Amino acid sequence: MTTKGLLLKELEWIAGSCARILALARPDDLDFRPTDRMRSLRELGHHLAQVPAVDLAIMRGLKQEEVQAEEDRLTQQAEGSALPGGWAGVLGGGAKELARYMETLTLNDFEAGSGSAFYGRTQTNAQWLLETVNHMYHHRAQFFTYLKLLGYDVNTRTLYD
Repeated sequence: MTTKGLLLKELEWIAGSCARILALARPDDLDFRPTDRMRSLRELGHHLAQVPAVDLAIMRGLKQEEVQAEEDRLTQQAEGSALPGGWAGVLGGGAKELARYMETLTLNDFEAGSGSAFYGRTQTNAQWLLETVNHMYHHRAQFFTYLKLLGYDVNTRTLYD
């Protein structure tokens, strides 16, 4: 299997894992915020669900205002479907769109083609995909920690089953 194939399989797996953990949140807990300087469970859920779509927008070179508009649109989409269930559609749609984009790239474009983010970072498409997968793992762990702090019965198997 190619590096691209491996990363796309990992994207598919982590998207499913994130969808499962996001679905565990109870609506009454969405305003939970561990400290004043941290996101609420609702804000974190929105962010995690949006990672694939927003990271794709960034790697495609959208300006900061355009990325913010996409985040706002995705938040409205999720909220319109009632949380936490609305997160699944946003997450799944973004992961599929990102995978479709990556699949259209030739091997050379995947490994050597690059894009620059509005904040100045330039990476190859392979690096962007790896960073997106890592980004999802990071916030999945954060969401898991919030659930633990709220007393949910979650453990390592929750992350890997």
